[in-house]
Amino acid sequence: MKKMKLFPKTFICVFSLMAAISLISHALFYFIMPIVYTGQKEDVFKDVKKQLLMELQNVSPENIESVVKNYAQQTQMGIFVNYAGRTFLTANMGFSEQSDTALQKEYESNWSVQVESETEGDLYWQDFYNRTNAELIAGSHFQTSDGQACYLVISSTLQPVSEAKNAVLIFLPFTLQLSLVISVFFAFLYSKKITRPLSDISKTTERMKELDKSAVCKVETQDEIGALSENINKLYQSLLTTIDDIQKENMRVSEAEAAKIDFLRAASHELKTPVTALCGLLDNMIMGIGRYKDWETYLPICQEMAGKFGGMIQEILDASKLNFAFEKEPLEEVLLNTFVKELLSPYFLIAKSKGGVIETDLSADFSAKVPISAMEKVLSNIISNAVKYTNPKHTVRIYFSNNSIVVENECIPIHTKDLNHIFEPFYRPDFSRSRNGTGENPNGGNGLGLYITAKLLNALEYRFDFKPFGYSDHDSGHGMRFTIYFS
Repeated sequence: MKKMKLFPKTFICVFSLMAAISLISHALFYFIMPIVYTGQKEDVFKDVKKQLLMELQNVSPENIESVVKNYAQQTQMGIFVNYAGRTFLTANMGFSEQSDTALQKEYESNWSVQVESETEGDLYWQDFYNRTNAELIAGSHFQTSDGQACYLVISSTLQPVSEAKNAVLIFLPFTLQLSLVISVFFAFLYSKKITRPLSDISKTTERMKELDKSAVCKVETQDEIGALSENINKLYQSLLTTIDDIQKENMRVSEAEAAKIDFLRAASHELKTPVTALCGLLDNMIMGIGRYKDWETYLPICQEMAGKFGGMIQEILDASKLNFAFEKEPLEEVLLNTFVKELLSPYFLIAKSKGGVIETDLSADFSAKVPISAMEKVLSNIISNAVKYTNPKHTVRIYFSNNSIVVENECIPIHTKDLNHIFEPFYRPDFSRSRNGTGENPNGGNGLGLYITAKLLNALEYRFDFKPFGYSDHDSGHGMRFTIYFS
């Protein structure tokens, strides 16, 4: 039965159990019914004997006949009473009688009753009780109300027991066949009801094994099978969620790895140019070629280039260290008014040196839970870029609006094609505001500030945008606006 499926296995077990119960119950009925019936007859026989003795002991002699007659008619038993040399015989069952009705007869006083017994001889004027396969018979002495000694014999036939056994033998085969048919029917229904939900669960789990997201076990009952279906559904949904999270994490890791590769390539390219320039300048000085013989003039230039080169390397290291380490930093509830004011102090001096001004409106103060160091880096990069690229004698505005921080700087707006790449590492838009007459970039930007800012804000899951503001029908724009949304 190991290879047999659940339905036939369940059907065979249930049918076998029901068939065994039917066979056992029929066998018990056939063998126990006569015993129980005989026992009940014997109890009734003893009760009748006891009641009749009590009544005969209290009745007057002239009423003995009527009492015996009534008892014989009611109980269908044979009753014999010997009183004062006379014998009253009322024999309805089991004894010879001279008429169709219960009669009073005179017999010789030394009569006896012959019964089947292990002892030979007659039971003569003795108290006795005997049960045979055909009848029950008992005899007892008693005294009437006038002190006369009497003798009572009662007999009852057991013939209905054998008749009942014969009748049982006739209908038992039919009831047994009917029981087996009913067993087959209900075993089929029960097996179908039990195995159908389990079969459905098996088919559904096969689909779940193939990661079919639409696979769901039906929960039709509140019993253990229904609980099993519900637990499987919850387990599968948890599994799908875990798989989705793993896939997202793998995608994020893949993107991070790809970003690292792109960053390293871009960093290598960025570092190659200043390194090549510095090496070329030093080679020319060493070989004394042309004007580079004046090493006292060009050594400070080399030193300045090395300093910028060191600053670039530091920024590259800072960017490469991001790797979202700040995620482990605990969040702290801060008031943005105080937080921003503490960052602004050095930038007021820088703006003043360029002839510009920083205007602030932090009256709409609000609080937020942020990682302190990460948010300091974000705001420092944004404010530094705003001050750095603001046109001379123009304004940088910093204010709060609807739970957001807004930083505006008056400048030539960045073109749309450049905005699409502005958050890429080492990307620097080529526009006139960042170049002087010699073609050099006086601001010294390396294109990492906005890249780092975007990485941090995306990891913190804060929305932000960077776009021009102040467009109208008559002018080209007033500047750029960076907004960080905290809600």
